[in-house]
Amino acid sequence: MSIQIPLENAIHSLVNEFRQEPYTFFTEADAVVRFHQLLAGNSDFNRYVRTEDGHEVGLVHREYPTFFRFDDQDPTERSESQGSRGHYDTVVLNPDFVATHPVETVLNRNIKAVRDPAIVPFQAVVEFKLHTRGWSKGRSAGVISELGKLQLSDKEAPLRYLVLLMRYRETHMYRWDKYWPKVRSAAGTRQGIASVFAIYWVNLDREAEVHWLGRWLSQE
Repeated sequence: MSIQIPLENAIHSLVNEFRQEPYTFFTEADAVVRFHQLLAGNSDFNRYVRTEDGHEVGLVHREYPTFFRFDDQDPTERSESQGSRGHYDTVVLNPDFVATHPVETVLNRNIKAVRDPAIVPFQAVVEFKLHTRGWSKGRSAGVISELGKLQLSDKEAPLRYLVLLMRYRETHMYRWDKYWPKVRSAAGTRQGIASVFAIYWVNLDREAEVHWLGRWLSQE
């Protein structure tokens, strides 16, 4: 059974909690922890699978390494030999991947470990951002970079998500008008990636708003 609906329901619940109280999460780590709590209440995620060499491991993990390196000169491209590895904020492992590989391969600390390329390692990967001021050149570039990482992960994960929560503290819309169109364009053109941007306007008389981009199945 696909985990897409229950996974997206958990994202919707997280976003709704932020909308109802924008200071419920002080940091990105707070939001990720809460997301894992939401997943833990569902048997699709709260389960253990035995590895090929007999170790029982869970399916949901934080700060899991990518199976590829980035080209340091162009972080939107993979590097076959050198370059940096990234990490995912949250992954849901594929039970078939766990069951057919030894635990050291499942841990993915050794990028050279042999794995079956016919089996995708993840059911889903999720990236999170929590911004407490608003857009800037660096923050917008960071979000676009995360979208690039998710795009490069198309061989490993059929479901890929970006969740951004923002407390916009500026007293004007200048930075929003300058950087949001670039981020929205990047998110809208990444095939296979679903993104959500939840914005609370701290110092502006505007209703909180949420932008859903990409293909979402859940409508909660």
